[in-house]
Amino acid sequence: MSDDARAAQRKELDVCLDRFESRADGARVWPELLYSQPFGFRALTMSLAVPPGQGPHPLVVYIHGGGWMLGHPHAMHPNLAAMHIVETLLAAGYAVARPSYRLSGEGKFPTQLQDLKTALRYLRHHGALFNIAPDRIAALGESAGGHLAVLLGLETPPDCEGDEGFVEESGKVQAVINWYGVTDMLNLDAHSLPTARFKHDAPESASGRLIGGRPSDNPEAARRASPITWVTPRSAPMLIQHGTSDSIVPPRQGESLYEALRSVGVSAEWHPVEGADHCFIDGDTAPIMPAVTGFLGRYLKV
Repeated sequence: MSDDARAAQRKELDVCLDRFESRADGARVWPELLYSQPFGFRALTMSLAVPPGQGPHPLVVYIHGGGWMLGHPHAMHPNLAAMHIVETLLAAGYAVARPSYRLSGEGKFPTQLQDLKTALRYLRHHGALFNIAPDRIAALGESAGGHLAVLLGLETPPDCEGDEGFVEESGKVQAVINWYGVTDMLNLDAHSLPTARFKHDAPESASGRLIGGRPSDNPEAARRASPITWVTPRSAPMLIQHGTSDSIVPPRQGESLYEALRSVGVSAEWHPVEGADHCFIDGDTAPIMPAVTGFLGRYLKV
């Protein structure tokens, strides 16, 4: 980042810092922080909620789904909204950031990952200003967001880092919660349940739009976008929660990631949600958030 760009971002930050809202529970919320302005694209923003208390607080970066094609950081499926995700995390002592990122119609992979790494580096750089701990950050993502959250916990190639923002900061998280994210793009159809709603190996599928063509016709691009490709002993600990009846992202995707992580000695937990479809529809969601906060407590140590 150039000196002029840093100065402009600092000016914007000073304005944003004065625009926080106080919640009844004592949390402070910044509804819109500008973290990046990629040349030729829309401004990328995030919200940030920080719980009351001395801090610095561990941080959870919540990444929305939508097949990489659509979605918004503050739009949730009703089934997820009913789980009170943000409220539960704040009550447990975690700050929560909800970044936007460019969608597949705005840029092919790894654009989305680059944006989220830029957001992560921004939060690390300004940790003291927001009373968050830069060395205790987790990513929690659902569906397409789960795929991206997992990638934030892996050592991906240098070109996945991007060159926006505070490049001297790390773009990797210390822990990951993956809710039904794609992990192995080339085997999506092979893993699909009989109830699968559509084929993934097509140029107009969500996966095809992300990498720019049918996965089987573009195997290197598909492997590059698949988290399972980048599993090493240095991967972050992961909690994987996935419905056993998921008709969009088959549960075998989550289970195979779990097996790959364990095979190289990485701490991983596999929590199948019996009978649940995508977004945990028709499943028992009551144990999900307690498992999340328990996992975070073990690895971020509130």
